[in-house]
Amino acid sequence: MGKGRLSSDYRLNTSVQHRQTYGQFFTPPALAKLMLQWVIQLHPKVILDPAFGLGVFYRQLLVLRKDNPTLSSQFFGYDIDSLILSYCQDIASDFSLTLFNADYLNADITGVDAIICNPPYMRFQKFSNRTSILAKLEMKLGYKLPGHSNLASLFLVKSLAELNPGGRLAFLMPFEFFNTGYGVPVKQSLVKNNLLKQIILIKNERDLFPDALTTICLLLCENNSRDELIKVSHIFTQRQLNQIEDLSQLDYRSRSVGQLPSQEKWSPLLESTPDRSRIPEGFDSLASYGTFKRGIATGANAFFVLKPSQIKELKLALDYCSPCITKSHQIQDLILTNDRFQGLVKSDQAVYCLNVVTTDPPEVKAYIKFGERCQFHQRYLTKRRHPWYKLETRQAAPLLIGVFHRGRFKVIRNLSDALNLTCFHGFYPNELGLNWLDHIFVYLISDFGQELVKLNQRQYGNGLDKFEPGDLNKSRVPNPEQLGSLESAAVARVLKLAYVDQPGAIALSNQLMNSICS
Repeated sequence: MGKGRLSSDYRLNTSVQHRQTYGQFFTPPALAKLMLQWVIQLHPKVILDPAFGLGVFYRQLLVLRKDNPTLSSQFFGYDIDSLILSYCQDIASDFSLTLFNADYLNADITGVDAIICNPPYMRFQKFSNRTSILAKLEMKLGYKLPGHSNLASLFLVKSLAELNPGGRLAFLMPFEFFNTGYGVPVKQSLVKNNLLKQIILIKNERDLFPDALTTICLLLCENNSRDELIKVSHIFTQRQLNQIEDLSQLDYRSRSVGQLPSQEKWSPLLESTPDRSRIPEGFDSLASYGTFKRGIATGANAFFVLKPSQIKELKLALDYCSPCITKSHQIQDLILTNDRFQGLVKSDQAVYCLNVVTTDPPEVKAYIKFGERCQFHQRYLTKRRHPWYKLETRQAAPLLIGVFHRGRFKVIRNLSDALNLTCFHGFYPNELGLNWLDHIFVYLISDFGQELVKLNQRQYGNGLDKFEPGDLNKSRVPNPEQLGSLESAAVARVLKLAYVDQPGAIALSNQLMNSICS
């Protein structure tokens, strides 16, 4: 049975939830072939696939053997999912294949000649035995791993540690990890040990990986200790992929190890994004004016988020319901006032969040008991809160920035009493920042401000980008002297325009920023 047919059958006979539980995303056979061709160029005796799945890489090896019988590599595969391995019965008894229905991260493996892998794409926090796995890996690696590492990055660092001198590795990875804090030790290992030889960025990943939720890249590594320029290439479409005979045919740009510092986000260093040299002299970090924090995480929006009609039906007093922006699409304006918030209330939008002051009122007690009958108190976040229905205390943030975006990111000057859930990050100014809030808002909505702040964004699949609070706090903004060069009357005109004319407000902010940018 062909690989395409096999993956289709597997999708039809398994639930989306099962595939997501194991972080399964299938490799296009054409890409698997190119990856395999690259790792076998040095004639490895042993090939390891730490996430065997449906066996796409081994099946490609069988195809290549038809034309080249001298390919005698022994192939070892690991997979924790017994169900997916049951779809590999047609090859399970092959003389050159050894399969283990086991967790690769727990496996004791000595050096191998070649490693090829499409690892599970999921948060490592979901694994109950993550503490023991991290401790074991750290002992093997000799350095500390962040506890919030994703599973794919742990597969990668373990595989790199098990690669024999002269061995090759081809790994598909979520590219966003190169922009994260937990990616720093991985990048350090890649560049310090001269392992990374080429990064191939998979653009339009929905064409090649229809199930993927993140931007994909292919890492080619070789354990030869040679200080070489790192190639950066792109694959844009399935059609282009089908036309490639060998990965060496891809066009590339080169980056030296020095051009890829491990502490920096790699997206702007690898992609054609704005150059950091464009940051004007004297710009400060946004953290000098205050701190961005994530929005309130309820852990069970179906219980905590309420419409006005639900509040009325439940007979809850408004003292127990805080005004709150719960979804990004609720705010389309640059300015949010209490009057505009009331417009959302009148249209019965879900713009309140349960705020349990006390449990004395019988209506509150009844609603909490309803939540417990629905098992909301057993969710991941709620069962870690005591009591489970008590949310963190927040004040309304005067500036909001959207977490996810395509193109321009949302900036909201919040003049209302509304809190925000995790669809927005909220800015809480310090004493200095209180004096410059409107000026910072003008900078953030300008084209130049958008361009510079997006240097710190994280790239996800299908053109989707994301900010974490730390990304925003590291962003560069004008210093107080530079902001002070903007006339207060002109800043006030931007805010006045922002109420009624977004394009006009952005155009005026661009004019004001020209003096600073130049």
